[in-house]
Amino acid sequence: MIRASFGKGSALLTSNAALLSSRLQPVVVTQLSHTSTRSQTEDIAYKEMEEFWDKNRRLNRPLSPHLRIYNPELTSMLSLCHRATGIAMAVTVPFVAATLLGLPGDFSSYIEYIKDLHLNPAILTAAKYVLAFPICYHYINGIRHLAWDWAIGFDLKTTYQSGYFVMALALLVTAGFVHLL
Repeated sequence: MIRASFGKGSALLTSNAALLSSRLQPVVVTQLSHTSTRSQTEDIAYKEMEEFWDKNRRLNRPLSPHLRIYNPELTSMLSLCHRATGIAMAVTVPFVAATLLGLPGDFSSYIEYIKDLHLNPAILTAAKYVLAFPICYHYINGIRHLAWDWAIGFDLKTTYQSGYFVMALALLVTAGFVHLL
């Protein structure tokens, strides 16, 4: 059909056919054992890794990066606090909720139990701060992170200003919760 449309002796057809036949070479497929290839790769990787660690031991290099070589900056400390408060709340809140569900009585009976202990007001205030600050800080710093998601406040000056603002506001809101509620 193609020859009919171009004619029997078409030069275009002859040159295209020659071009295609020169590009189409037979493909020889050899099947290698998957396990043998993988074990060879693992052996090479293991050998390179051992050479790397031997060189580091011989040169007495420390593991890097390690926290001792970095100066604590405001941004890194706020990031560390944000992660720590998030992890602490992710573990503590479900544990306390499950515990309260399993215990007899309701929440108000446990509040009365704490009141009946007649603890020093300084201890109660400190406990309230310990409970309220992670929630306040994580929430306010989360708003800062949302601003970063919208590409707001990335320059260094604004990052430090917003960091100080987050700490001050978290302390104020915590104090408000502890002393006013």
